[in-house]
Parts: sequence; structure tokens; C-alpha cells
Amino acid sequence: MKVQVLGPADFLKMPWKNGLGVTTELAVARRPGEDGFDWRISTATVAVPGPFSVFAGIDRSLAIVRGGSLTLNVEGRDDVTLTTQTPAYAFGGELAVSSTPALDVDGVPIDDFNVMTRRTEWQHTLVQHRLTSDGVTWALPTQANSVAFLYCAEGAVTATLATGEAVKVPSGHALRLDDIRDTADAACQLRADGPSSDVFLTCLTPR
Repeated sequence: MKVQVLGPADFLKMPWKNGLGVTTELAVARRPGEDGFDWRISTATVAVPGPFSVFAGIDRSLAIVRGGSLTLNVEGRDDVTLTTQTPAYAFGGELAVSSTPALDVDGVPIDDFNVMTRRTEWQHTLVQHRLTSDGVTWALPTQANSVAFLYCAEGAVTATLATGEAVKVPSGHALRLDDIRDTADAACQLRADGPSSDVFLTCLTPR
């Protein structure tokens, strides 16, 4: 298994496709073409109302990292309001989507977490957890070329691999796991270093 701890120096900031904001790219599988990726994991700050970029043929999941609420108006669906307490929301990248942020009482900007996969070639899952010292078991994908990705949004996390290796992931950092080929390595134990920590867990698998 390949284990990488990634931090701000490894991440790449870039303008949104529609030019209305900035994305922080945490991890990506690049390819030639208009959108330039097979999959991408990123965060972004949503400060003002406006449309989302269009990504034809891309499946998207979005969750709230911090801040108030974000109401999405999605083509053909009822409006949905996301907060740090709601599950990730999945939708097609080709749909017309606009968002309206509402800051919390402290005026903290809304940061969101995005996962995008090319529908014909990849699929993904995204869940968020508030960890405690009791911890949880993270089931890792073992299909060839799959990727498991943990982003620590707040607090710090210790990830204990099946080999017994304990990996520390500070706030604002990520853990990327590749080449998880043995089912014996497919369970990772996660616990907070402190009272609690907030993490986003993504698994990417080829179709």
C-alpha cells in the first residue's frame, strides 16, 4: 500500500471553471480534454450567491466543511439546504445549479468539500464523520487502481493501518492511500487526537 500525508504545500489553488471563485485542489487524476481530469477532490469557499460551473458527464458530491448553510437550486429537483450536519449531496455535473450561502452567527465563510468523477470511468463515495477518541473503522476499497482519501477539516486524526502503522493527520491535511490490493489491508482505524475531529472520507473506484 502507498501511504501519503498531504498538506497545504501539496494543494493547488485555481479559479473556478466559470471564473466566479477559487478552488483548492487536494488531489486529482489528470487527463487531456476540456475538464482535464478523471477525478478530482477539492475544497472551495462560497461567499456570494451564484451559479456552479457545468461539468458534463461528471458525477459530483458536495458537503459543508465549516460555516453556515448553503442552499442549492438544482435543475429538476427541489431546493436543498446543506450544513455541516447534513450528509453529502450528490448530483450530475451537467445540471444547472445555483447556490445561496447564509453565514453563521459568527460570520464564518462557508467552505465546501467536493468530489467529482468521470461517470463513464469512475465512481465515488463521500461521507463525513465527527470522530472521538473511540474511533471508527474505515473500510478501504481493494479494487485495482482504487484510491482512499481522508481530509481532516478540524482537530487531528490518527489513522492506524492493518499493518499496525499509525499515521498522524493534522488539521488541514489529508491522507491518501493507493494500491490497497490485499483484503487484509482493507480496514483502517480512525480516532481523534483530542476530544473530536471532523473528517471527510472518499473512496474512488474504477468502473
